[in-house]
Amino acid sequence: MEKVQLEDVLHHLRKEGIDPHATAEEQLCYVWSLFQHSEGRLRSATQDLEDLKLKQAEEMKEVENYVTHIRNLTEEREALTTDFEKEKEQLKLEVQGLQLQREAQLKEVEEMLDREDLPEIAHSSPSEQIAYLLVERTALLEKLELADPKLESSSHEGSGLPEVHHQGDLKHARQTLEAELQQQRESTQRTRDILTKCHYEELEKEKTLRKCVERDVEEATGRLQMAHQEIRRLTDELDSKRKEQSKLELALESAQQEIKKLEENMSKYKDSDSVDLQKAKERNQSLDKEILALHSRVQTLDSERNEFVELVAKLKEEIRKYQENEKAGLLFPRQNASLEHTMQDKKNKERKCFECEADPNQHSHEMLHKRCQKAIEERECRNAELLYKLQKLEREHEDLVERNEELESILGETQCQTKEEREYFECETERLQRKISSLEAELSKVQKGTSESSQETVKKVQDFQEILKMNQEKMEILESKLSEEREWRQQLVSDLDTAQKGLKARNEELQNSESELMCLYKEIQRAAEDQDFLNATHAVLQRKNSLLKIKVLKLSRDYEQLSLLIMGEKAADKCFLSIENPFKEPMTKAQILEEQSPGTERRQFCAEVAGSNKHVAMEDEVKGDSSQKERQREERLQVSRDVHVEGPLGCSTSEEVVSLSEETSHLSDQFLQFRSSGDSTDDSSKQPPSGEASPQQQREELQQLRQDFLRIQNLCSSAERELRYERGKSSDLKQHNALLQQENTKVKAELKQVQLKLSESTKMYSSLTGKWEHCQQNIKELELEVRKQTEKTQSQNDLEEQLSQEKARFADAEKMRLELQQNLKDSLQKFSRVEVEKNQLMGKMKEARENEEKLKQHYQEEQQQRKFLDQTIQTLQQQIQFLRDRETLLEQTVVQQQLKIKEHQALLQELEDEKKISDEHLHCQKNRQKLSEQLSALQQEKETQHEKYSEFLNQFDAHVRKYNEKQLHLKAKVRRAKESFVHEVRQRDDTIKQLEHEIEIMRKQLEKGEEFHSQIIAKNETLLRENWKLLDELSVQEEVAKDSKLIITSIQNRVFFLDEENKRLQEGTLRLSQQVSLLERILRNIHSSSVEEITLSVSSGCQLFSKNLPLPPVSSFSAPGLIEPLKSLKASEEPRSEEATGSSKTSLSVSESQCSEAGYLNVASPEGRPGVRGKGKAVS
Repeated sequence: MEKVQLEDVLHHLRKEGIDPHATAEEQLCYVWSLFQHSEGRLRSATQDLEDLKLKQAEEMKEVENYVTHIRNLTEEREALTTDFEKEKEQLKLEVQGLQLQREAQLKEVEEMLDREDLPEIAHSSPSEQIAYLLVERTALLEKLELADPKLESSSHEGSGLPEVHHQGDLKHARQTLEAELQQQRESTQRTRDILTKCHYEELEKEKTLRKCVERDVEEATGRLQMAHQEIRRLTDELDSKRKEQSKLELALESAQQEIKKLEENMSKYKDSDSVDLQKAKERNQSLDKEILALHSRVQTLDSERNEFVELVAKLKEEIRKYQENEKAGLLFPRQNASLEHTMQDKKNKERKCFECEADPNQHSHEMLHKRCQKAIEERECRNAELLYKLQKLEREHEDLVERNEELESILGETQCQTKEEREYFECETERLQRKISSLEAELSKVQKGTSESSQETVKKVQDFQEILKMNQEKMEILESKLSEEREWRQQLVSDLDTAQKGLKARNEELQNSESELMCLYKEIQRAAEDQDFLNATHAVLQRKNSLLKIKVLKLSRDYEQLSLLIMGEKAADKCFLSIENPFKEPMTKAQILEEQSPGTERRQFCAEVAGSNKHVAMEDEVKGDSSQKERQREERLQVSRDVHVEGPLGCSTSEEVVSLSEETSHLSDQFLQFRSSGDSTDDSSKQPPSGEASPQQQREELQQLRQDFLRIQNLCSSAERELRYERGKSSDLKQHNALLQQENTKVKAELKQVQLKLSESTKMYSSLTGKWEHCQQNIKELELEVRKQTEKTQSQNDLEEQLSQEKARFADAEKMRLELQQNLKDSLQKFSRVEVEKNQLMGKMKEARENEEKLKQHYQEEQQQRKFLDQTIQTLQQQIQFLRDRETLLEQTVVQQQLKIKEHQALLQELEDEKKISDEHLHCQKNRQKLSEQLSALQQEKETQHEKYSEFLNQFDAHVRKYNEKQLHLKAKVRRAKESFVHEVRQRDDTIKQLEHEIEIMRKQLEKGEEFHSQIIAKNETLLRENWKLLDELSVQEEVAKDSKLIITSIQNRVFFLDEENKRLQEGTLRLSQQVSLLERILRNIHSSSVEEITLSVSSGCQLFSKNLPLPPVSSFSAPGLIEPLKSLKASEEPRSEEATGSSKTSLSVSESQCSEAGYLNVASPEGRPGVRGKGKAVS
């Protein structure tokens, strides 16, 4: 995976026109530009998030307005339900009283019938009882008619009989007739008394009911007027609140301007900080240039070292030739004696030449040491200056942090002020609610007063009853009107059916409104969840911003170190190439020396010892590298933990960190293998052919390091690709923002159109109010007419048949009431659920408000533009609420009218039944009067029955004629009353039609308003969806930016690691160069000394290495450690020749100078001592 990422980075750099082998500074500059671009995109994304959060806050305000409207509706409905329940309870009590009275009357009638030996009729219905009485009356009339002809026949036949017999028969018949008449009179009087009592009681009940209805109508009108007054008062209070809100908005605007000023100051401070950073960068660049100059100097020194290496090679060739000559001298000693003298002379000359050449080399090394010391001092001074500047920047950063905290405190104070103002508004709303409750209490008191007035009216009713007795004759005229009223009743029934259908439609609308409420509840839940998600994302973004700031500071520091370390890669490559040649040469030489004499083996042994020392130094370097690598591993593990803490968005970055840790472990394993290869060089001293593997392993390791570097470059290219992809996304977001702005302008235009429509709707509303007032006047006129009709129909009698019909009606009414009660209970349960859900929503809304108040600190700049839209929407909502209130009032009036119509229908039916019964009673009374007249005539004119009977018939005919004339007169009057009643009914129908037409117009207007409201809701839903899409896109962009940043940090860590490794390799090359110089000087001494002296010098060199390495870390190759073995050499060489002593002195001087230089240069390598000591023992 790491190789693929490095290849992607290199490929991306090639596409962007940057060479993969370019300097690290150019690559870092490019990566830095990409990083700045990504930061700009992040800022734009955060601004878009702020805009979206502001929109969400406005939408939440709208939802709150909807919730308040729903609360008002629920309160109104609860008030209506309480009124309905009270009316139901009253009606139930009245029905129970009527039932008790009816049962008492039935019991009285049953007792009367039982007394008269009529138990069969006692348990039958009143209609059957009346029919039985009528049948008996007709039977009596027939008996009387039969008795008259019998009397006449008896008078004609018995004219010749004696008068005594005739008189006895007459007396007997008279007695029987008188007894029957007395019985009939008593029974009729009893029935009259019972019926009159029932009739009067029922009339009183009807009067009370009618008065209650009238009282309810008056109370409803009074309530309407009170409601209108309350609405006007509330509108005035709302206007005052709006004015106060406008003042508060101006104060908020001033606070926002102050915040803007503070933000401008912050931007100025940031600009100054950026200028300081640029200056520091320029200084770093100047330091980088100086470092490059030092690198060039080091390269020159490397070239000089190469020249010295060539000289060493030449010397080695001369040594080989010398060794061959020595072999030839051993075979032929006598012949080559003269040659030895000549060779010694040549050696002496060569020693002198080498001494002359060593002096200028020493001088040049001393100059280099001085220059290095100066450069190190200068760099330390510069580092001190940079540290001072960094401290200054940190202080300035702390000042900025303090200023930011002050600004945050100011914003917190402003938020507290806004909270206090909101609490004040809430207190005012509670006060208004208390006022409303007090008004309701007053209304209840007024209702109690009306109940007291109803008691007074009961007293007046009793007075009117006496007047009604006088007006019974007038009620006969109204019989004709009853038929017309029946027709009108049928029409009212049809109207009731239509009204019931309308009520069903209203119920369906209520169900739809409940479904809409549930939808709003779900939307509110979604908004709360979305707000929680936005808060979480905001917290994550704040954490990321803090981490980014820390990383920028680290990058600024690492950039300075990288500029110092990356330029050493080229020198490291050259050093590795120079190291390969000396590894190859001693191995080839070892194979040749195996075939040569034992004297040559000793010389080869010296070269191998030098190579082993080099490997020891490399092992020391590897140990230092391994310790530093372990530290880097710990740091990377900490970074990976931080990345895991950041959340699930950094999964890809954590995988990359793990891959980097694996790469570092792989590199450390390679270095450990390299160390093991260095240890294997000890064995190569014993077995020279097996030593050929160590330089090959080193080459492979170098190749692997180069491959790792290529991987890092590939990673950089892949990071650049991702950054380009993010650029494309940012361009798409800009286009999308432009489209959103266009849509915003369209919405503004549509809002203007809506305002025009609202002005038109206000005009229509004013016209509708006028019509409604006209309708109220018509309703009052109708109520007056109804009162007149009720006053005319108060004198009817005998409501026994109507009671039987009323039972069925009351049963139906009770069923309807039970259904209504169930519906009301269901609605109350639903409303209770809605209220519980509302309370939950209010709790969530409070939490959301607290979160919003925290977020509004950053998002108060764009509220001015949205406030205008909020005001327009609030006006629309208020108008819609007002229209809905009007709808509810109209519905209440319609329901009341329907109830009144039902009551009138019931009263009319009762009156009709009463009229029937009264007609039958009148007929009975008239017949009875006739019979009484006839009986009186028979008693008075016993002697002249035939003559009086004829006169009685004439009188009866005249009476019948008069009766017929009266009936005709009454029919004419009834016709006139019918015509007047029909005219009034027609007028009433016309007014009802007008009212229905106006109601239909109002409904259409309300439907239009609801459609417009639904359109606004749909537009809001589309805007919400777009907001969600934008939020998703922003989250994706943030994830991509995170991934790119983490990749950049991983690349920087890798580059830093490679730079450190390059540093260590440079130090190793310096040490190797120092050891090579030592070896060269030893070889020169070898030329000047003999074979025996070579062995001594080799042993002394081994002792030097073994003694110098375990010294303290201040000077690893110091002169005092070398003097002691040299003294032992002098003691061994004293008995020898003077030439040998001279050569030993020169070797001592050379070794002392070399040791001093080595002590100076190897100050920074204290870790390699134990390995060198061990190898010295192995060589010895």
